[in-house]
Amino acid sequence: MTESSTTHPADTHHLIRVQGARENNLQGIDVEIPKRRLTVFTGVSGSGKSSLVFATIAAESQRMINETYSSFVQGFMPSLPRPDVDVLEGLTTAIIVDQERMGANSRSTLGTVTDVNALLRILFSRLGTPHIGSPQAFSFNVATVSGKGALTVEKSGAKGGGKSVERKSFHVQGGQCPHCEGMGVVSDFDLTALFDSSKSLNEGALTVPGYSMDGWYGRIFAGSGYFDMDKPLGKYTQRELDDLLYKEPVKLKIEGINLTYQGVIPQIQKSMLSKDREAMQPHIRAFVDRVITFQDCPECGGTRLNEIARSSLIEGRSIADACAMQVSDLAEWVRGLTAPGLEPLLENLQQTLDAFVQIGLGYLSLDRPSGTLSGGEAQRTKMIRHLSSALTDVTYIFDEPTIGLHPHDIQNMNALLLQLRDKGNTVLVVEHKPETIEVADHVVDLGPRAGSGGGTVCFEGTVEGLRSSGTLTGQHLDDRAHLKETVREATGALEIRGASRNNLKKVDVDIPLGVLVAITGVAGSGKSSLIHGSLPTEQEVVAIDQGAIRGSRRSNPATYTGCWSRSARHSPRPTASSPLCSAPTRRGPAPPATVPG
Repeated sequence: MTESSTTHPADTHHLIRVQGARENNLQGIDVEIPKRRLTVFTGVSGSGKSSLVFATIAAESQRMINETYSSFVQGFMPSLPRPDVDVLEGLTTAIIVDQERMGANSRSTLGTVTDVNALLRILFSRLGTPHIGSPQAFSFNVATVSGKGALTVEKSGAKGGGKSVERKSFHVQGGQCPHCEGMGVVSDFDLTALFDSSKSLNEGALTVPGYSMDGWYGRIFAGSGYFDMDKPLGKYTQRELDDLLYKEPVKLKIEGINLTYQGVIPQIQKSMLSKDREAMQPHIRAFVDRVITFQDCPECGGTRLNEIARSSLIEGRSIADACAMQVSDLAEWVRGLTAPGLEPLLENLQQTLDAFVQIGLGYLSLDRPSGTLSGGEAQRTKMIRHLSSALTDVTYIFDEPTIGLHPHDIQNMNALLLQLRDKGNTVLVVEHKPETIEVADHVVDLGPRAGSGGGTVCFEGTVEGLRSSGTLTGQHLDDRAHLKETVREATGALEIRGASRNNLKKVDVDIPLGVLVAITGVAGSGKSSLIHGSLPTEQEVVAIDQGAIRGSRRSNPATYTGCWSRSARHSPRPTASSPLCSAPTRRGPAPPATVPG
């Protein structure tokens, strides 16, 4: 046997083997998943797809990676239990690409999360005229700072004391706008909504959530000695009002404890406004919307960059101009640049921008705050980084990547999934759309039903085999919806006039009431901006989205929907088996320490 015909031992590890998986409703299933292929997991909702892919394969991969760190590092990481499975072999590093919204950081933009801004900063630091410095001179996250001083140096063994004075200075050229500190917007507080001037602090004058005078804030205010807690705020002197609202952080010792006092407005800016609006709790968001108004920074015009960073140009464009362009237009502009010695940089930048266009995000701009991206846009944005990554032999896991996508965009998404596979990666996709199932190399169909009626492997093989398998998924793979013969009559209309949020161009539309209305269009056409950002707030509108339910550790589906409360009210009397006593609250007989279960 010649050396060329001999199979290398490493080439035999071409499968991810799962045996005896019992997570959630999985019933001890065995699966063999080919590596470096696109595998799609199908089945009705609740059949066990996520339990197999996320709770078993991805969870064990993450747990094993965490165990490679030192004990010290592991102490800062969550403790992950081993999934309920007998055998898991052939795992590689798992990267989950989900549809969670991006950015709890108000400084995060589309350009920063995809590293395109970093490439542009290097480009402008090399080609921009006038030359103003290193790439950090174009970063809105780096402030310009300068300093100088004298340092006394004593040299050992020198005669006459050996002391000398050395004068030092430093200068760091950053790109951050000093007025808005790189935020692009400035905030204006409505003081009449921030506090009730007819009340004192002890009477609850402040309307800021969490600022109870019975808690730490009240103790700090009372112990600071800057103002009278029982005097109405309308009678405060200008000095007292400035100390309450605007005072910079100062260290104080209150009740024997070292604490920091800070004015109310700087504290709000630090604790609330540093987060993206979508990441705020509902009551915090309502407070911010009521009390604070935002407008573009008058110094930088919302670009976040100082005048020096905006003065460096390439072919008449600044880096702020480049970030404000549509990605599709920016890609064409970069394609026309020539720079000897910078060809690798331009090629890398061009490939990343072309990936934006290919994935259907060419309508976005790099200065778009990442927190304003929809779930589908966020998932595809995460793909951009992986498409340009040098990593191979990685397992990428996608959770319904085509949900909410236009049929045209689904084809683009399929092409990107195949592109990831062709780089030598294993791609696992949980999906329902026939268009994505049809491009799979391997299909695992779970079911046959949901919950206790699922958790088994109904089919494993090719797409053609799935069609002829007789499973529920196979039977409905080629189904298409049919138009209704009759439709309901609308009972009224919701009027939207002059909608101009994000990319909307003064849209006027009447949404009929009492009927099922579908808002359609390709990704980025303005559907979410029209519905979520333009509906009249005074109307009785309930938004039901795919965001995670934020509840306490005692929250479960029964308590969230109110079923548990109604069950408790109809219980004849609190007995050991009644819903009242079994409810996950402290009203029941269980000790508080055991309540969470």
